[in-house]
Amino acid sequence: MMMENLTWDEFEKIREEISTVIIPIGSIEAHGKHLPLNTDVLAPIEISKRVEGEVRKKGGDILIAPPIPYGHSFVLNVYPGTINVKAETLRAYVKDVIEEFAKEGFRRIILMNGHGGNIYPLIEASEKVAENFDVEVWIINWWIDFREDILSVCSSQGHAGEDETSVILAIKPELVKMDKAKGEKRTTKVRRIRRDIGLELFPDGVNDDPSKATKDKGEIILDIVSKKITKLILGEKDAY
Repeated sequence: MMMENLTWDEFEKIREEISTVIIPIGSIEAHGKHLPLNTDVLAPIEISKRVEGEVRKKGGDILIAPPIPYGHSFVLNVYPGTINVKAETLRAYVKDVIEEFAKEGFRRIILMNGHGGNIYPLIEASEKVAENFDVEVWIINWWIDFREDILSVCSSQGHAGEDETSVILAIKPELVKMDKAKGEKRTTKVRRIRRDIGLELFPDGVNDDPSKATKDKGEIILDIVSKKITKLILGEKDAY
C-alpha cells in the first residue's frame, strides 16, 4: 500500500491496522555510463513493493512510505550528476521522518536502504529516535545483508557491477546501456578519504565488472531478497 495515494482519513484508519512502514532510501549518483543516476532509489522501491506483495499473500499488510531519493555520496561526488547530501543533513532529516512515523503510531519502521554512503547516518538517526520512542527501526542494506544469496547468482558484487546492473535490468531495462557496461574491481586495504578518491576507486563511476549482468539474474536476486525480508517481517523461523 503506497502512502502517497491515501487521503488523510484513509491514512488515519490504516495506521490503526498496520504497525510496519517501509521507507525506501537511496541516492542520486553516478553509476557508470550504463546505469541511471537513480539506481539506488529504483532498487529499494522495487524490493519494498515486492515485499508488500509477499506479505499480503501471507495475510499481512505493510505501508510503503514515499522514498527519500537523495543520499550521502562524498566519494562519487567527483562525477557529474551526483547530488551529495552532507552526512549530518541526511541524519537530521531521516531522524525527523522516523520520529513522525513513530508519533503516528508505527511500532516498526524499516529503512530500505539502497546506498552504502547512507549507512552510518541512518544508524545514528535510528539510535536517536529509539532512545526517545517506543519503536524498533530496521536498516536493511539489501546488497550487504543478503550477500551470500546474491553471490550464489552473480560471480561478483560492486558499485554499478554485475549484481546491481542485473537488478536494474529486471526493473527498468530500458534505462540500462549494456554496450557501455564495463569496469573492474578496485580495492584498498584501509579506508582512504580524499576529495578525488572516487576517480581512483570508482573509475568512470564503477567498481566491478558489470558485463555479465542479465535480467534473469536480477529477477532471481529480487525474488530471493524480497522473500527473505518478508520472512523476517513475519517472524518466520527459516528467514535465513
